[in-house]
Amino acid sequence: MNSKTLRAVTATGILSFAGIVVETAMNVAFPTLMSDFHVSTSAVQWLTTGYLLVLALVIPTSSFLKRSFKTKNLFIISNLFFILGTVAAMVAPSFAIILLGRLIQGIGTGIALPLMFNIIVEQVPISKTGTVMGFANLIIAIAPAVGPTMGGFIVKMFGWRVIFLVLLPLLVISLILGITSITQKSAIEHLKFDFISWIILAIAFSSLVFATNQASISGWLDWRVIVLLLVSVIAIIGFYKYSKKPQHPLIRTNVFLNWRFDLSMIALMISQFSILGTSFLLPNFAQLSLHQNAFIAGLLLLPGTTLGIFLSLLGGKMYDVWGARKPIMLGFILYAIATLLFSIFMPKMTIWMIIIFFAIAIMGQAFSSGNTMTSGLHQVENQFSTDANAVLNTVQQLAGALGTSIVATIVAEHQNVTHQIAFGTMIGVRTAFCLLFILQLIALLFTFLVTQKSSKEK
Repeated sequence: MNSKTLRAVTATGILSFAGIVVETAMNVAFPTLMSDFHVSTSAVQWLTTGYLLVLALVIPTSSFLKRSFKTKNLFIISNLFFILGTVAAMVAPSFAIILLGRLIQGIGTGIALPLMFNIIVEQVPISKTGTVMGFANLIIAIAPAVGPTMGGFIVKMFGWRVIFLVLLPLLVISLILGITSITQKSAIEHLKFDFISWIILAIAFSSLVFATNQASISGWLDWRVIVLLLVSVIAIIGFYKYSKKPQHPLIRTNVFLNWRFDLSMIALMISQFSILGTSFLLPNFAQLSLHQNAFIAGLLLLPGTTLGIFLSLLGGKMYDVWGARKPIMLGFILYAIATLLFSIFMPKMTIWMIIIFFAIAIMGQAFSSGNTMTSGLHQVENQFSTDANAVLNTVQQLAGALGTSIVATIVAEHQNVTHQIAFGTMIGVRTAFCLLFILQLIALLFTFLVTQKSSKEK
């Protein structure tokens, strides 16, 4: 592996970093935006929901884009989209323009995120894939650590527009790195874009995102949520069946015929579901049950997230040395221990317990998440790697949205039943961690099955 490849991964990683850091930083600015533009909580939440929806619509096209266009051209386009969205949001005179800027940023990130992993799979030797994947995840992992703290500081000292301003130098650095390092390794194919498949996917993902957004307001048993979920399921089934017909489908569904890939995909979804669910639960518990302010609640996650930054590299190195089974299973075991500890000690939880237990969870996440994606990509033949990458990156975004929404609904239900915010929040958070514990056991079982006597992993 040469330095050009590492610079190419860094260039695409910076774009992914920028997308996550602005998302987490803007969460802190929501109250200010609501006041400045006179919008409701449900309206301002679309800065995140809309961004995730665009990601879910753009990422599935990554296999087609990678095979149809030069890698460097795709990177330049994604970077320019992100810069355009950033500038639009920074100078926005209205909430609608900020939302438009976030959606444009989503297009840029949606192209760049799978492009980074495609470069790794295509240009990095298999013996070094784990380490480089760890490096890529390290770049992305820094964002949640610095986002809330940076956002809170900037909003307090300079105003929310500066959040977008400070991203511009990073984006220019990313653009220069990409232009000077990204090379073309695969031949360009002349493919026809499958609009029908994309429209079906758009219906499926839009329905799912709207359903989760509505569920956080009215609960999962609301008739509108049930109808939207049914539409999403029917559309996904329709997409799978239709994709077998076109000569050049949007995503070649052959990847789903590999049961090891399917189980890896589910394990990755559980990992993303869990970490975003946990990141929602703990700050809310700290504020509503322990009566800490927002700044302290955000700082509680900083030590663990900082630890995860460095362990991402170690996790990738473990994959290269030991293979997939040991680091991934160790990761899910650690996360299971953390969720069990949260469940047991929740009624007597202290700030120090939160910091320690969350650090254990982050250790598990660092060892399992990136390595599960690497393992999943290694389960399919090289010709289907771009399709597998598109699938894994898409389900990651959807699982993250589901994780936040489902645990939020669990907490809200317990708050309504008990009619006591502090006590109801504690019971709801405890129930949510019980769910996360069960999910870790499922992911552990799937990892054991995937890595058992796998010739590809050997």
